[in-house]
Amino acid sequence: MREGLRLVEEREERRKAKLEALRAAIQEGLESGPAEPFEPGELVEQIKARGHERLKAGKRGG
Repeated sequence: MREGLRLVEEREERRKAKLEALRAAIQEGLESGPAEPFEPGELVEQIKARGHERLKAGKRGG
């Protein structure tokens, strides 16, 4: 019984910590100012390019 209660308390503490981190991230986003416009297609291409570079770097190192 005690072990079960301890596990529930640990889970609740982890949940509280995650919620606090989420709230902090939201606040940081709000304080960062207005969003800048971007082109989704360009973002996708940039992400792909970075991925290709990482794959190349991994093949050279391996």
